[in-house]
Formats: sequence, C-alpha cells, structure tokens
Amino acid sequence: MRRYTRPALVVTTLGALSLATFGTGAAADTADRDTGSGSPSRATAESVSWSHGTAQVNKRVMERYTSEYLPGRNPALASKFVSPDIVVHSGGQTWQGRDTYLGIVAANLRAFPDLKWTVQDMRAEGDTVAVRYTMTGTHEGPFAGVEATGRAIRSESMAFYRLSHGKIVEERAQLDMLGILRQMGAVPAA
Repeated sequence: MRRYTRPALVVTTLGALSLATFGTGAAADTADRDTGSGSPSRATAESVSWSHGTAQVNKRVMERYTSEYLPGRNPALASKFVSPDIVVHSGGQTWQGRDTYLGIVAANLRAFPDLKWTVQDMRAEGDTVAVRYTMTGTHEGPFAGVEATGRAIRSESMAFYRLSHGKIVEERAQLDMLGILRQMGAVPAA
C-alpha cells in the first residue's frame, strides 16, 4: 500500500475513481477547494488514522478467519466472522445468508475432504480485504456436477471481502474453476 504525504481527502466512490484516474496529484489539486461552507475541504489526521486503523482491524479479522475458521471447519465458529446477512458473488451467481454460505463451504468440504486453503497474499484498504490463496485437495465427492475422481487439485484463486463491525458482509470470489475442472479430468487440457 502506498503511503501519502499529502493530506487525504474524504471522497465518495466516484471521487476516488476520479483521483485514481488522474493520479495522486489530483488529491493535492482538490484538497483546498472551497466546499461552499466557507471552509476548505481537508481531511484531518484523525480521519486518515481512522481509515488506516479500520483496514488493519479488518485485516486482523480476516487473518483469524483464514487461520481459525477455515482449517477448523467448525460451523459454530463462523458466526464469529460471518454476518447473518452475508452476500456472496462468485461465478456469475449471488447467494445470501450465513446458512447458505455455510452450505457452500460444507459442499466443498464433502467434495474435497482434505481441502486446505493457504493464504499467499492479503491486502486491506478501508472496509475491504483482498486475499489471494491456494487451495489443495483430493476430489472425493460431487463437485460442479462431476462425480468423485480421486484426483488431486491445486488452484490459485482470490476473493475480496467487505467487512462491517468485524464481520464479513460481502464476498466476491474468483475461483479458478476451469483449472479445477481440468485437473479433475472434466475438461480436456488445452
């Protein structure tokens, strides 16, 4: 993550996209603009610290989620990390609710009983934590319409998690489904 020496701006998502488009110099150009209230629009050091603090707290939650919940496979522990109203986006589909989420995790564990997630990289900014991870396991049960093959899989994937009040409220996962299907023998190798 970059460290900015200029004062940060509190911006909307659209404003953030504009700043990203025009580079970091845009922040300096807009920092002293009049907001119409008679005072310039400049974030305080406290708001910058709060934003950084939130990202670090969220990253610690995700570190615990990946080190405590995922390997332990304890559904009761999920309530510690996952919001009852979680929304999951993956493979062009959307699911909602902790029970549905736990059902997806359980189905994956039935398909790959020895499934292991290994975090390769984790980055946090604001309320979002990005995780790049490797999954390994043996295909011992139905998965994506394919019956058990007994083949080992290894897949690199990534997910973006949005957190609120220390719980995951949204996951956007990008699973290497083609790679997994190829390793299972369901799709011919290129």
